Amino acid sequence: MKPLLSILSRVYDLLARTERRFFNAVPFLVERPAACVISVGNLSVGGTGKTPFLFELLSDPIVPANRIVLTRGYRSPWERGFYLLCGPGPHPSTLTDEALLLASLFPTTPIFVGKNRAHSARLAERWFKPDVLLLDDGFQYRRLPHDIDIVLWDALMKKEEAGLLPLGRLRERPERLRDAHLIAMTRCELASDEQKEYWHLWLARTAPGVPILEMETKPSGWIDPQGRHCSLENGPERVLAFAAIAKPELFAAQLAASGRNVAATQGFRDHDGFSPERLSAILNEAKVLDAVPVCTTKDRIKISAREAAVHGIWTLEIRMKPTSGESFGSALRRYGLDPARHARSKAKPSVLLSAE
Repeated sequence: MKPLLSILSRVYDLLARTERRFFNAVPFLVERPAACVISVGNLSVGGTGKTPFLFELLSDPIVPANRIVLTRGYRSPWERGFYLLCGPGPHPSTLTDEALLLASLFPTTPIFVGKNRAHSARLAERWFKPDVLLLDDGFQYRRLPHDIDIVLWDALMKKEEAGLLPLGRLRERPERLRDAHLIAMTRCELASDEQKEYWHLWLARTAPGVPILEMETKPSGWIDPQGRHCSLENGPERVLAFAAIAKPELFAAQLAASGRNVAATQGFRDHDGFSPERLSAILNEAKVLDAVPVCTTKDRIKISAREAAVHGIWTLEIRMKPTSGESFGSALRRYGLDPARHARSKAKPSVLLSAE
């Protein structure tokens, strides 16, 4: 089986490199926005903590208030179309959980949903004239040049997974990390010292000169069934964890690390919704185990306020911070990655605004 996967990895590598060369050779397909483009993405498939990272980036004053989020809308009806989240809504529940969550947390930040993010950038500049375009999962997106490229790397990834798909988890050759301006190593709170040291050495060899910022994700509080925020100490003790995220087991680990007794974990495919039948099964198991049903903020956005209140569903809130203890903005400035400065220094051509 391994020889076959190795052959498929080489084919995948050829396709990825061909795509890159194509866009390098055909520059007129690449939009060049006047705004500063910040890409937050991955080299690997699977969860790396991108949603909480985006939350911290949007929460920090280092990112100008006049900003737009461009997201693909993976597996939503708008992935191959277009949708603009702006204002309180209501918005369709079939939008991605990340888009709905970001819209609820940052209601004044327009979020453009659609696979063609070059088109979204053009519309964003025409309608809003932003200082910053935040490109969600953009490391492999070729049609927009990146002024700041941040790549997330999972500190819990196994050594053998650092190979190309389908043999490993990487979308492109590891050397592509050299194009990043910053590598954010996530989940450091769950990784051993040996794991972190291994990846520091591996990343330094693979992408020499690219700074590495260690990040940790920790519980910060609760949202009770009525939607009220409360402290970490006032949450439930015995819980049933359920999540439709890339790695539900890590959610259970966060709950356990916060002192909770995790009676059981129910994990579902990333981005999946919660039908009445699925929710009923979760609640029945929680009742049998005498546990409180607990979900992530990404999952809570897919559950109505009425359902959460009636069924007593709690939500764990988390925050992602540099392990150094410094603020998010201070860490970015230390590496010369100041979006406001990039936005001020970038030329403002009128081509995009006058196109069409």
